[in-house]
Amino acid sequence: MRRIVKVINRIEEWTLVLVLLGLAFLTFVQVLSRYLFNFSFTWEEEVARYLGVFIAFLGASLGVKYGTHFSMDLLFERVSNDRFRHGLKIVICVISVVIFLIIAYYGWEQAMKLRQFTARTSVLQIPKYWVYLPVPFFSLVMAWRFGILGWKHATAFVKNQPFGADNRGP
Repeated sequence: MRRIVKVINRIEEWTLVLVLLGLAFLTFVQVLSRYLFNFSFTWEEEVARYLGVFIAFLGASLGVKYGTHFSMDLLFERVSNDRFRHGLKIVICVISVVIFLIIAYYGWEQAMKLRQFTARTSVLQIPKYWVYLPVPFFSLVMAWRFGILGWKHATAFVKNQPFGADNRGP
């Protein structure tokens, strides 16, 4: 199981790298063509917008994985009781799981409404629900990762382990 998760994590990280590089290259070509040849690709702005949404949600998912999202840790700094810290992290993770499951649900509903209406993007003419699918998909991934993190803190809470860097991310 760990091997499968490791492969999925690698795919996720490399997807982010490749999409970021592709977006940077695409934007670079667009700027060059606009200023050197006085020509602009009509589809580039639309592709860049949708890739930006994809990158934002994929990057947020990786942020949960590595524990790099900003957080207010004043309470953690003031409290030295490790069990209380783990308990607070469990509550935060449960709330986060619920929030991201709600976002995934409504994101899926929105995508399916767009599918039902057969809406298409303005320039590329691809089904518009395709560009909405990263929202529910990566929201589910974030909920899953917060669930794993909450489970780690619950286990540490039960075993009365010290609160440390090894409990930060899934």
